Amino acid sequence: MAFRIVWLLSVCLALSVAGCGKKSIQAGGDTSRAKATTSQNDYSSRGDYSSSSMEDVRPQPLLAKADPSKANQQLEEIRAEQRATAAAGLRDVFFGYDSWTISEEGRQILGRNAEWLRAHGNAQIKVEGHCDERGSSTYNFVLAEKRAKAVRNYLVDLGIKSDRLAVVSYGKERPFCNDHSESCFQQNRRGHIVIKP
Repeated sequence: MAFRIVWLLSVCLALSVAGCGKKSIQAGGDTSRAKATTSQNDYSSRGDYSSSSMEDVRPQPLLAKADPSKANQQLEEIRAEQRATAAAGLRDVFFGYDSWTISEEGRQILGRNAEWLRAHGNAQIKVEGHCDERGSSTYNFVLAEKRAKAVRNYLVDLGIKSDRLAVVSYGKERPFCNDHSESCFQQNRRGHIVIKP
């Protein structure tokens, strides 16, 4: 009886390992089932099977594919946004701990940013929401989105058309400052204004 249970567990483990070995990582980080690569001749000795109706269940190595040209393109886009934003003189809005309420200082900054946006009617803006490192990634992602939307909504209240303002949340994933201090945390709790070049 114990031998049968051990044998059954071994068979189940072997089948699950064979199924897991078929995963491959493709560009973009997606996982999907790998296509069967066994030819018609590999199945001929086992009976009348065709490779089109059978899937190869042998373990396959994991494949990681990275596209360096795409990463370089994204990095250059970020640098172009930073240059355009710095040249415009647009400023970020900073938030209190665990808050998405815009302070009086933040409203003044957004008032000046709105003046620039009115003077440059074709400029498209991305409002990035950011958090400090404290709290879970999920919580900070939601909080950062609320911060970005608060900034966008305030700019809309100041007369900027909403179709010019995109919102993105980065949570705590893109810190401006990496020290573990309150002054650094405060710099990371921000609504970052970016001009889309």
